[in-house]
Amino acid sequence: MSYSLQDFARDTREILKAGASRAQVEKVKTKMEQLLVDPGFVKQYFGEDQPLGLKRIHIDPTGFEIMTYRYNEARKSNPHDHGDSWAIYGQVAEYTEMTLWDRTDDDSDPDFAKLKAGKPYRLVPGKAGVYYGRELHSTATPVNTRYLRITGTDLENIERLRIDAATGKIQRIYGRQTGAPAAVR
Repeated sequence: MSYSLQDFARDTREILKAGASRAQVEKVKTKMEQLLVDPGFVKQYFGEDQPLGLKRIHIDPTGFEIMTYRYNEARKSNPHDHGDSWAIYGQVAEYTEMTLWDRTDDDSDPDFAKLKAGKPYRLVPGKAGVYYGRELHSTATPVNTRYLRITGTDLENIERLRIDAATGKIQRIYGRQTGAPAAVR
C-alpha cells in the first residue's frame, strides 16, 4: 500500500498531539522511514525533474515543516544545532555521514566552544536519524545526495548555532523574528 506525503503529515500531526518529547519524535522517525521507501513519494519529490537544493514541500498549521534536499555536489557542514527545535533527517539516495559533537568547555564564552567529535555513522536510503533540541551534529554528503528533513518549527524563526570545528568559533544564526540579521546558510 502506498504511503504519501499527506499520510505522513497526518500521522505526524497525530503523534505530536501527545507532545514533542524525544519518544514522540522517535515515533515520527518511524513513520518517516515508511515514507522514504515509498516509490511513488520518491519519484514525485526526488526525481530528476525536481529542482536542486532545498525545497519546502509541507508547512503544517501546527508548526512542523517538511523539506526535500537534492544536491549534485558533495557537501560538508560544520557542527550545528537546530536551536530549541528537533529535526529528523531521512535518506533517500546515496548517504549522509552524520557526526554528533560534544561541547567539552564550560559554555561560559558565548563566542567560543571546545568540541569533541563522536564516531561518525551513515544514514543510508530508507533510514532516518533524530537530532533533538540543541544536539550538535554535522553532515557530509557525496555527489547526488537526496534526503528528507522534518523540523518541529520553521528554523528561520529561532536562534541556532554553527561552530567552526577547527577553531571553535561560534556563529549565531538568528531567526527572522529576533530582529538580528539572518546569517547566510
